[in-house]
Amino acid sequence: MRSALLQTARLSILITIAWLIREHHLRISIQGDRPITVSEVKVFLPEAHRLSADATPKAGLWVTNQSGDRIGYAARTMPQSRDIIGYSGPTDALIVCDAELKVLGIAIRHSYDTPSHVEDVTLDYQFMESWNGHSWDQVAQMNDLRKAGIYGVSGATRTSEALALSISKRLDLNPSKHKAPPSFTLRWQDLSLLLILIGGLAFAFIKKAKFQSYRWIWSICVFIFLGFILGDLLALSLFIGWAESGIPWRLTPGLALLGISALLVPWSTHQPVYCQFICPHGHAQRWLMKLLPARYVKRPNQDFKWSLKFIAPSLLLIALLTSFLKLPIDLAGLEPFDAYLIRLAGKASIIIAIVGLLISLFIPMAYCHYACPTGWLLNFLRRRQGKNQVNTQDLIALFLLAITLILYYLYTPIHTWIISP
Repeated sequence: MRSALLQTARLSILITIAWLIREHHLRISIQGDRPITVSEVKVFLPEAHRLSADATPKAGLWVTNQSGDRIGYAARTMPQSRDIIGYSGPTDALIVCDAELKVLGIAIRHSYDTPSHVEDVTLDYQFMESWNGHSWDQVAQMNDLRKAGIYGVSGATRTSEALALSISKRLDLNPSKHKAPPSFTLRWQDLSLLLILIGGLAFAFIKKAKFQSYRWIWSICVFIFLGFILGDLLALSLFIGWAESGIPWRLTPGLALLGISALLVPWSTHQPVYCQFICPHGHAQRWLMKLLPARYVKRPNQDFKWSLKFIAPSLLLIALLTSFLKLPIDLAGLEPFDAYLIRLAGKASIIIAIVGLLISLFIPMAYCHYACPTGWLLNFLRRRQGKNQVNTQDLIALFLLAITLILYYLYTPIHTWIISP
């Protein structure tokens, strides 16, 4: 009974933090803290001088020149399309048309998605110019991207497809007729993630020696396929994005199921299915820890070990501050997981990945045990057999909850204080 209450309390803490992040995100989105400016429109209409609100259902802005003549029209995808989520969040895009409402250009204004993915989409000029020359009504009908000849950006497929759907939804003046793709449309990536999850669950719960003897083959397959081909590793940036914008069950059902299972399976069964049996970075560390002779292996003393345990919570605190205050920090750069998408990886992720793996040669599973904020979250929820007492992780979680409450209720004075000159 005591164990069940403690587990319920732990889950409630994380749900409350996620709910506060979500409510804050919605509050900021609805307030429209990023109005379109003339300078943004001038990129496509150099003669733009003034923007005036349009009271028609288009709900955009007429663009006029210095003489007062209407020379174009501008609209943003937010907040109308905020429910369309890419990899980890929605994207606010600027749509600029000429006076006849033919699209001149698209620009990404702001995105809650992974910054490296957004950058790849922005730099793909062929994709970003897919709408140029099409009329407002034509773009509004582009619900089937393949039929419209619009293809996702390699390495940032979910982000680019979500942007495309956001643009068509924003221009659709009959939102009740706007048909979203069917729920749980499974692509090969989703089916692959489902198979990986089933395999991880099998190795977590089937203890027969003969079956476990194949685990080394499983670890190699998961390391290569999930890490370097799919690249859909669970990460802090992903969970924060879901907390802000909702879980994208429709666009990425496989990834959503993997993420929810990684949280709830250890919470209910004590089996760390993702960290132990799926995570490619965890598999890499297990291999490396066996390379050096035992005499080179170091075990941190208790005092040093205790201080190391605050690395991951500190990163969680940074993530909370970034989410609430919109700090210019790429959360993907706080962890090594983006490094497996080598072509798209940021320098910070690559450095963290390499340094973490090198340290794991001498301190077994060093990154997993001491520096992984995602692993900390999963381990915090994990049911512990025979350990039904409040521990250090619980106190840290309560501290993070307190910080979240302060950021939520005192956002305005804190934000004003930070941005004031």
